[in-house]
Amino acid sequence: MYFNYLLLTTSRTLTYTRNSLSYSTISGTFSHQYKRSVKKWQYLKLQISNIHTTQKLCYPTSLTICLGSILCGYYVRKWWLRQPLMQQQMYITWYKQKRHIFYGSLAFLSFILFIYCLTCFEKDRILKKRRFILFNQDLRIKNAKILFRVIVQNKENVVPLNDPKYVIVGNAIKKLIESNKEIFEGLDWTVTIIYRIFNMASLPNVLILPDRSIIILSDMFDLIKSNDQLIFILAHEMSHEMLLHTSETLSFGILNDITTIIFSFLIWVLFPRRIAAILCSSFYIFSSIIFAWYRRSSEIEADEVGMELAAKACIDPREILVFWEIMKVFEELSKADKFEIPLFMHHPSLKKRKKRTIKLMPKILKIRKQAECPELPEKDPQDNLPHYIKDIEKFVFKDSRILGIQL
Repeated sequence: MYFNYLLLTTSRTLTYTRNSLSYSTISGTFSHQYKRSVKKWQYLKLQISNIHTTQKLCYPTSLTICLGSILCGYYVRKWWLRQPLMQQQMYITWYKQKRHIFYGSLAFLSFILFIYCLTCFEKDRILKKRRFILFNQDLRIKNAKILFRVIVQNKENVVPLNDPKYVIVGNAIKKLIESNKEIFEGLDWTVTIIYRIFNMASLPNVLILPDRSIIILSDMFDLIKSNDQLIFILAHEMSHEMLLHTSETLSFGILNDITTIIFSFLIWVLFPRRIAAILCSSFYIFSSIIFAWYRRSSEIEADEVGMELAAKACIDPREILVFWEIMKVFEELSKADKFEIPLFMHHPSLKKRKKRTIKLMPKILKIRKQAECPELPEKDPQDNLPHYIKDIEKFVFKDSRILGIQL
């Protein structure tokens, strides 16, 4: 993801199916659907459903619960300090008499949670690494549908299906799938191109949801300068899902929230306000650093796997270096990284990503050769960078609404 859900809810969505080679429409609601054949198109199927257009206003759940745990801990301590000394002694005596029950219950609960966590590991399809996934596939798809609706908001936010961008993306995905049949066999991929994310002006971005729905912001096409760059971006996003990064990130996020809630409550129960505030802040910072490190590791992993998948599709790997430079220029012009702290960044810096790409270039070229791809063109794509940079400068200053700043 550059910047890191069943049937979709718009009539402007492409689905790349595993079995059907036809292009058709499906019309109706989630509970009732019917098919109507339109025309042939390999791997493509159009879907349509009803969608709510009224935005729901909700408080961030994890933040609300976390603040609730702090307040609960604070008032529990306040209540305890108000108790007479005799009353406190009575509670302490009662606790000492029942402590074996408490310890036994806690140990049993910990054992059950440990066993449950052991059952929450799945192997990804590419690296065969065990990933911590709290939710089964049906629940992941259900949540993906909800998140898709939140992101897209309404069908007016979706680029019409007759837009040439869909053909370009369709050809890129088709090439990736045909070049990596052993990996993508039996999988459906859905692409939706939108104008805004969460119905707000947004920086160009590409993201994927746990049901293999790829969402592309239309402004992203102003940064992509070749089909090879597009193939790499799609390979990167598809790698995230094949490696179960999206679901694992959500699982670790929930685990992090639960841990934060428990520790926040205990800290505010056991310590005075100033010490509790310092300890809580330190814990939040530490957990944020660990979670950000995990996200960066996932991006590095997706970069590497994405490059391998794209190499089998016979792209020019030098285009990846060009893309990193384009993104770096855009980042500098848009000042997107102005307030970012490296320890808390969810993506590696573009400079590090470019260095890693150069380091992996011999491996990528070897994979490309094994795929019996044609020789690389003599002209280096990086020679076009000055021209690309001028285009990016025009795009940024022309479309300054995406920046959220005055230029």
